[in-house]
Amino acid sequence: MAPSDSLLAVIVPIAIWALALAFVVAILLAVEDGLQRLKRLHQIPCYRCRYYTGSHYLKCPVNPLSACSEAALHCKDYEEYPISVTGSAEPSSCRLRPKPAKLFTR
Repeated sequence: MAPSDSLLAVIVPIAIWALALAFVVAILLAVEDGLQRLKRLHQIPCYRCRYYTGSHYLKCPVNPLSACSEAALHCKDYEEYPISVTGSAEPSSCRLRPKPAKLFTR
């Protein structure tokens, strides 16, 4: 057995373990970054704002470009919607579209 073969028998497993460790560390860092981003996105106040419409076409008539994004974290026009005694933020008819009528029934 040549000396280069014994050297390769040591270096190759070490390199494989180093690559595996680097892969695991990269996955852990990606998960941590994702959790930080998720926590930051949950701080967006648009869903509790008086001007939030709930429509996919126009979420906020005051600031339509920054609605429901990280730019809305420091929105100067944010006004919290007052919560009623029943616990709902506003009447359900304001935010929810009515169900479409069924055309064909069996």
